[in-house]
Amino acid sequence: MAQGLVSSKYQLTLPVEVRKALGIKPGDRVEYVVKEGRLEIRVIRPDLSKVLDEVLAEHDFAALRAETHDDAVRYVREMRGVDD
Repeated sequence: MAQGLVSSKYQLTLPVEVRKALGIKPGDRVEYVVKEGRLEIRVIRPDLSKVLDEVLAEHDFAALRAETHDDAVRYVREMRGVDD
């Protein structure tokens, strides 16, 4: 079991084995849940469909769609010389 120490500013450092097990990276968001006298720390993962919607809203892919004829998979296979 991993342990840590609360600093004078009430900060915690996540032990490396915890960070690795949860896949936590700098800048990740976490949620704290107090349940029956215990603290649960949950990693907040972004909703990928929302992220995709944001990317699509920020960029104009019209030229790329025209070049690939709206079929990027077929286009890449043709570029690689791969047949279905």
